[in-house]
Amino acid sequence: MTSSKVRSVGRPPMEDQTLARFPKGTLGRIKSVLRETESQADFIREAVELELRRREGPPVGGPDRA
Repeated sequence: MTSSKVRSVGRPPMEDQTLARFPKGTLGRIKSVLRETESQADFIREAVELELRRREGPPVGGPDRA
């Protein structure tokens, strides 16, 4: 018996999309440091998430420093 529901496997679908432009050479630098199974998109998503956590978190270096 087959089901009419299609089940997704793996990562949940992405909801937001954007087009980003980078200075010349940036994508080459990213490609040179990718892990074996990592895609360029994976790298960019991780970098953005880490930067958001850094900026949303408490200030570093005391009350008067960002």
